Amino acid sequence: MVTLVNKLTVTGDIDEFTRILDRLTEYMRSQPGYLSSELLRSVRNPAVWVEVARWETAEAHKAAVTSENFRERVAGLGALATVDPDIYELVHENARAA
Repeated sequence: MVTLVNKLTVTGDIDEFTRILDRLTEYMRSQPGYLSSELLRSVRNPAVWVEVARWETAEAHKAAVTSENFRERVAGLGALATVDPDIYELVHENARAA
């Protein structure tokens, strides 16, 4: 399993930004290898959002984001936000002690 962490700093219309994200999420959820995702928004700086998505493999994620369907849905996002994505692998996991 790999995790996409994507920091988005919104500089444009928030309604259009969330519409694009909704379309992207709908598409990604239907892709092979997609496991789950979360969308977070900074309390301190509401212009900053973080998308966290889990994928079976980095290759599955790459296949999803290099497709024409993805490019159609992501069009316009660059005019509304700066985007800083990267794929991470789990090194260590901690849980609350029982």
